[in-house]
Amino acid sequence: MSIGSTNVSLNAIYGEAGNSNTPVKFYDNVNAYSWAQGPAPGDGSVSDWGWGVKTGVHLDILHGPYANGVTAGRSNNYRFSDFKNSYGYFDQANYVIDFYIENNIPPAGRGFPANDIAVDFCLRNEALTTNCIQSIAGNASENGGTFGPSDVSQPTTFNVEYLYIDGAINNQGPNPYNIDIYVNSTLELSFGGANGNQPIDYTMFNNTPQNSGGFIIEVYCA
Repeated sequence: MSIGSTNVSLNAIYGEAGNSNTPVKFYDNVNAYSWAQGPAPGDGSVSDWGWGVKTGVHLDILHGPYANGVTAGRSNNYRFSDFKNSYGYFDQANYVIDFYIENNIPPAGRGFPANDIAVDFCLRNEALTTNCIQSIAGNASENGGTFGPSDVSQPTTFNVEYLYIDGAINNQGPNPYNIDIYVNSTLELSFGGANGNQPIDYTMFNNTPQNSGGFIIEVYCA
């Protein structure tokens, strides 16, 4: 899906962000609010999804990193042409979230629950206030078990610019463990001495990973 580069219409801009309210007002329904303020997966504070061009909401803009012409942070003089070639979502041919888990925690021993790992992340907005846009989850058994690599995205996964995630990694057994998380081949989090359920969110990362056709997420526990 995309808005296109010619004959850009208000209905195309509005519909690309998933809106259906009428009447359509270019300022109120497109520029003044962001998708994160709208219905699920937004926080529900407004009745529709917008692009968030207006100063103050532009950080949550529906962003296509390949060819997005929107000038975020405007306060006036909004133009249809700002939105040409913009994407509201990508299909899975263009936007994927590849997810891999490797669990090298040794066996727990007789009489203890296995050191099996469950990872449960959610893709959200920058403030982590939206509903879950996309679940990023999987399980891996102790002593070398793996999950994936698997594309966990969906056809309507939002094409977000940054990997704003939160959730947890849970070792169901007794052993303390170390966590390494790579995103797009870069080590973003190295955490030692986790025990049981370890909350994780993107603010713990070295950097906020940026979209390059999606994300490759690797979780290693040992």
